[in-house]
Order: sequence, then structure tokens, then C-alpha cells
Amino acid sequence: MINSQDVDTAKKELGRKLAGWRTTRKLTQLDLARSVPSSRSTIAGVERGAQVVDHTFWARCDALLRAGGELILAYGRFQELERQFQAERAAGAARARWGDIDTWSRQIAQSGYGAVPDPVARSTAAGCAEISGVPNDLPGVAFDDMRRRTLVKWGATAAAVASTGVGRSSVAHAGRVGAHDAERLSKAAVRLYGLDYRHGGDSLWQAATAKVNDGYAMLEQGTYTGTVEGHLLKATGRVQMCAGWLALDAGEHTIARNCFTDALALARQASDREVETATLSYLALQANALARPREASRFASAAENATSTIGGPPRLGAVPQLRKAIASALMADQSGTDTAIRLARRVLDRDGDKPTEQWCTFLSPAELDGIEGTCAVELGRTTQAQTLLERAIAGYDDRYARNRALYRVRLARARLTAGAPDGAADAANEALDDLAEEVASWRVNAELEAVAHQLAAYPEIPAVAGFLARYPSVAGPQ
Repeated sequence: MINSQDVDTAKKELGRKLAGWRTTRKLTQLDLARSVPSSRSTIAGVERGAQVVDHTFWARCDALLRAGGELILAYGRFQELERQFQAERAAGAARARWGDIDTWSRQIAQSGYGAVPDPVARSTAAGCAEISGVPNDLPGVAFDDMRRRTLVKWGATAAAVASTGVGRSSVAHAGRVGAHDAERLSKAAVRLYGLDYRHGGDSLWQAATAKVNDGYAMLEQGTYTGTVEGHLLKATGRVQMCAGWLALDAGEHTIARNCFTDALALARQASDREVETATLSYLALQANALARPREASRFASAAENATSTIGGPPRLGAVPQLRKAIASALMADQSGTDTAIRLARRVLDRDGDKPTEQWCTFLSPAELDGIEGTCAVELGRTTQAQTLLERAIAGYDDRYARNRALYRVRLARARLTAGAPDGAADAANEALDDLAEEVASWRVNAELEAVAHQLAAYPEIPAVAGFLARYPSVAGPQ
């Protein structure tokens, strides 16, 4: 069992590593803060082990201090330790609240979900219910506001959920498999994407892996024709790709990478260039999120090559360009960014009014504004960034609450850079509104945490004080 002292010790060791590399490079805390960018008090707090910051901070410090990946790896080890601690604590709290686990598990089994060996798996059961269309009102368990909130929060306890075995295939003997089975699997991916746009990946990725395992069970244990095999390979590849995306949005990067690797293998077995293109684009997105823009650019180029050989669903050709745009901005390549955005807009102008696959429906003028605004933030074009991000936010309704929350956080960052902490607090507070309505996304939370740390330098501003008072209960570190 991991205890809080273990986490505190690991946090302090991580801080000592940062201080060691900073000293080696003969930089003061203020020097490093100006380069990250951050505040001197944040650097000091991290080095004391008193403050937690996100992956972006560590990636930038590693690059600035030429630590060769040591700081990123150390942060990854700390994050895994903390995740396990939170998972164990959540499991204990769940057992205390729900009492007789065997009785609860039998109730779930009777409702058609199959045996559930641990209450931490409740989020997976609920997620599978929404995907399959089964009602969420489980026997003896009221689906109240607390349970909805729990679904979101427990989605982050990935280690505990994975250890329970929930998500393994419910198809013990697949028997005869037909085209309708593959179609049901494809529809599950469609439903998952729709839920993701509204809620984020934290509360959904385990349910996606359960559907993936159903696909593999049918492939390995079922009886089917050659035509059905092709449909089943494509459907399983689509769900596997979706599971990877949801895990990425939940911050489960190793799981996401494994899902993407398997999705590529399935796509190539099925000669499905659409899934191959989309999966390579997701890998580029992940690389950008992990501050590896050169890798992202390579994946985006591979995706562009794949999509150039197919007709593909409308809008799909814009996705590699958007990944290239972000990668170029992270490398301070203004010309590369502008070219990629221009090409993406050209695709959307051509295909924007055509029906498309579910994973492409997010591609709208609002999304392109959001991506271009994000690039402008990275390139220091704060006025342009604010205009674009405000336009992106206005273009999203509640069906895309996760994307809206993400761009509200980035707008807050742009306003901070422009020297407007009160406006930044307003945008950050609006992001909290989305999070309070059951958006659970590692990407949103990680970026909002960085903004919160910066806003902490302005506690005398009423809007900032209001945000800081609200932040811990809605989105702060658990």
C-alpha cells in the first residue's frame, strides 16, 4: 500500500532533481521562471516539494536545462506513484460507502452488465450502459448527482479500474458472427465519440476497452465468412482507435500508445486507410501533448501520406494539417504553422457541408479557430490568439463541452500573457463551469492547473480570488 508520506517523499525528490539541474546550468530560480514561463515562487515551491505542476512544465524545464529526458522520466514516475495512491484511496472510500460489494456486484450482474468485482469499476459499468443504450438506473443504486460526479472522478483512477479486470470481454463464446455484430461494434465507437465530445475521456476509456475486447473475442472465437471478417477487423480497429483517443484524453499515455499501435495493425490487416490516417494523426496529437513536436510532425506527415492515397471521409485530410500546425508552433516555426492552417481551412471549405465519420465531426470552423488560436498563443501572438479563441468558444454548444472548456483554458493563458489576469480568471471560471457539468479530461485539467498556478500570483484581484476559491473543489488536484 502506498501512503501519503511516500507521495510527499517522491515529490520532494522530484523537486531536488529540478534544483540540481538548474544549479548545474548556473541559472537562478528567476532565470528559469522567465524561460518556462512561470513564476519564481512556483519554481521555489516545486523545488521544495510543496507544489505540483503539469507535464508541460516538466517538458519545458527538461528542454531548457538540457536534462536529456531525466526530468520528464522522473515526473512520469512520480505521477504513476501518485495515481496508484489515489486509486487505492478511491477504492477504499468506495468500499466504505457502498458496503457489501458482493451484493452490489450481484445486482449489476442481474442487470445485464456481467460480474463487477470492485465498486471502482462503477464508472465502466455506467459508461457501457450509455454506449449500449441500456438504462443507467441499476437495481438498488440510484443514479443521482453524486453518482454522476463519481463516474467522472473515478474515471481518473485508471490503475485501480484496470486491476479489477473490468473491461475484459463479456463474450465468452462468440458463436456465429454476422455483419450485424460488426455493425454494433462500429456503432459503439460512434456513441463513444459523441459522449467524449460532451464529457471527455476520463470517464469513458475503460468502457471503450471493454468493447475492444468484445471485438477481439469475436475475431478469435467466432465463426464467420471472409466478408464478415473484413467488417469485423475494421470495426474492431475503429473501437481500438477510439479507446486510444479516450485514454489519451484521460492522460493514460502508455495505454493510449498501445491502443494506437494495435489500431494501426488492425487497419493494415483490413486495408483500412481511413483508420490508419486517423490513428497516425492521434499519435501526432499525443506527441504534441507530450512536448515532442518533431515526433508529432513525423506522425502528421505519415498521416498526410496515408490520406493522400484515399478518398477518405470528408474533412479527414484536415486533421494531419492541424497536428502539423501545432507542432510547427511548438518549434516556433511561424511559416510552417500558417501553411498548415491554410491547408486545413482549404479542406474544410471544400468538405465542411458533407456528412462525415463521427471522429471527424468535431472539425468545424470553431475547431480550426481554436487550433489557430492555440498556435498563436505558442507563437506569442496574444491579440490574434484571444480573437480566435473567443470565436472558437462561441462556436461550441454543450455537445462539445470538452473542446469548449479546453479553449477557455487557453484563452485564460493568452490573457495572462497579455497582462490581463482579471480576464484570464473570467475565462478560467467559465472552464470550471464546463468541468462542473461533468467534463473530465486530463488535457483540460493539466492546462488549467498551470493557469491556476499563474493566477495565484494575483490573489488581490476579485475575479482571481473567486476562481482560486472555487478551483480546488471543481478541478484541483485530488
